[in-house]
Amino acid sequence: MLATGQKVPEDYEPATLEHPARNVPKPVMPAEARDETEAGAQAFLNYRADAQWYSIQTGDTSLIREVTSTDCEKCTEQYDAYDSRYANGDWAAGGFEKPTILSDTFVKRPDGGYNIPVSVTSSGTVGIDDNKVTARQLPFDESYAFDVYIYRENGVWRYLTSSPRGSL
Repeated sequence: MLATGQKVPEDYEPATLEHPARNVPKPVMPAEARDETEAGAQAFLNYRADAQWYSIQTGDTSLIREVTSTDCEKCTEQYDAYDSRYANGDWAAGGFEKPTILSDTFVKRPDGGYNIPVSVTSSGTVGIDDNKVTARQLPFDESYAFDVYIYRENGVWRYLTSSPRGSL
């Protein structure tokens, strides 16, 4: 099951050293993710996590780019890297994350955005080139390590960045 609650189809096949993932479900943004509420922000962050997972599984970064500010240079670099990886005939695996807004932290900042403490569980990722693992991000479960900054633009959420807790 994806972070948004969307079911993964039975014919989904995770990536292996021999092939990229197959029959990857395309995430669908839930209606609630459009609301400027804590529940809406959580639904948006869940969708964003699913869109990121989808980009890692497929090399299609269009969904994650739609919800991420172009001001996030590290994000753009990461998405460009997945585009290149898949364009070269290589692929990636893993990448599932589950962000959870910490209770009583959804507060609008004077600049109009939201700097939200989250806990994040990650399955980690691997990059596969020429049927070998050539890059690895280890799984993690961080309860108090990250803040995300999201804001509203033309009535929809945009993701700007995540940083170590307290640095935003």
